[in-house]
Amino acid sequence: MAEPVEPIDLLELLKTGRAGPIELGKSNRVTVRSLIDPEDLRADNHYRHGDTESAWCIYGPTCEFFFNPDFRLRSISLEPSHGGLVIGGTMATWLGDLELNLGRHSAIFAGSKPIAFHALPKALQFLNRAEFNWAIRGGDQRDIYIDLSESSRLLTLKYEVKTIPVDGETNVVFEIDYFLASVFIVDRNVQGG
Repeated sequence: MAEPVEPIDLLELLKTGRAGPIELGKSNRVTVRSLIDPEDLRADNHYRHGDTESAWCIYGPTCEFFFNPDFRLRSISLEPSHGGLVIGGTMATWLGDLELNLGRHSAIFAGSKPIAFHALPKALQFLNRAEFNWAIRGGDQRDIYIDLSESSRLLTLKYEVKTIPVDGETNVVFEIDYFLASVFIVDRNVQGG
């Protein structure tokens, strides 16, 4: 059985550039590889991804790490997974758990689990506190982005319109909202490829 690991707080990573075992602009490929179990490693090679140019990348099941040409960690991308998806009859239902994982480490935000901001209305309530400096913007499609910045670092929460089947006791019901689709954090002082 794997040894339990501490969660990585994305707000701490934004504010200080460091959380748990990783540090933006400093961590190397060996450090990041140690976060992902070898059987979960999806990619570990040179790669260029859309607008994000990177000299090297490491992919886990729901996380991506991008490095600059001298192989210092530049940015991280995370996709949420619905941990409570089960089969009820012929319909998959969601029991209300959301996970963000940086390899073996779960990710939290300001000490809270991702469920606290998994839907856009919840995120706006969560962020509407004095300690957060954020801006909201629209994307190319119907997606919505929330950006938080600190020094040279930027953390973006991307929300997309989705339909999630939820457990309605006797019947499956559907929740339609802007749900968290990805989290992206980049240190703009660490130059890409």
